[in-house]
Amino acid sequence: MSATNPYIPRILLAFDFDRTLATDSVDAICAAYGIERSAWERDYEEALGDGWDDIIRRGQGLLNLGQNRGRPLGPDMIAEAAKHLRLYDGVEAMPDLLRAAATEIDPEIEVEFVVLSSGFDEIIAESGIGRVFDRILAGGWHEVDGVFTCVKRIIDHPEKALYLEALGKGADVDGSNGPERAGDAVDKADMHCPFDQMIYLGDGASDLQAFGFLTRAGGLAIAIDEDDVFEAPEQTETQRVETLAPPDYSEGGKLLEVLRHGVRAGAHRIAMRKAGRDQ
Repeated sequence: MSATNPYIPRILLAFDFDRTLATDSVDAICAAYGIERSAWERDYEEALGDGWDDIIRRGQGLLNLGQNRGRPLGPDMIAEAAKHLRLYDGVEAMPDLLRAAATEIDPEIEVEFVVLSSGFDEIIAESGIGRVFDRILAGGWHEVDGVFTCVKRIIDHPEKALYLEALGKGADVDGSNGPERAGDAVDKADMHCPFDQMIYLGDGASDLQAFGFLTRAGGLAIAIDEDDVFEAPEQTETQRVETLAPPDYSEGGKLLEVLRHGVRAGAHRIAMRKAGRDQ
């Protein structure tokens, strides 16, 4: 058995979407239908009553809104809603800047960018983030003849931790029960990306389990907050993050500086492991 940890030249950054990479997608859909978010919550989401999974209720409330307005939710309305959605400043340039920071330390390093969201992939994809990110993992609607008829897939808040584990291990996340193999034991040498070379960014209480899993596993967690004040009363000590930053990825801003530090930390760890490989 090798005395050193394996050299795996890969860093993985996973991001929540709403209020982490972009403005809120539900707000954007409400704007496309000409209704205030608070009114939609009262008349369509809360009106469904108790006993619902929160994410399924959100999706069904949006479907009911479209049906009530005579403009069923589907790709056409999602395209309209995306006009009300804005990627935060610097998001599209950020991946290349961070890849450059990593390869300055070791030119073999690959840096992967993943959206991991409890939102819906149809509007996330329409935002254009797929042009610069490698993968989008999110919920989705079932489409029939250009109309969304029901919610077919969700990623609930605790599942984000399972997805991070699966991403690190290289386990399948696309099956009907994915990521069902996240808990399987994987030899360190067979990891897709060691957890201590992973970073997760999120904006709220829905990200606490992801924060907790990754920090316990040796990775880095960063909280995004407009006012640099992250408030989650239910947060435990193990769910603390490394730092807070506002959602601006522009050159010269705090968040890009923080991400460069995180990527370089991972890259230096990789470089040490490269130097320590058994000959």
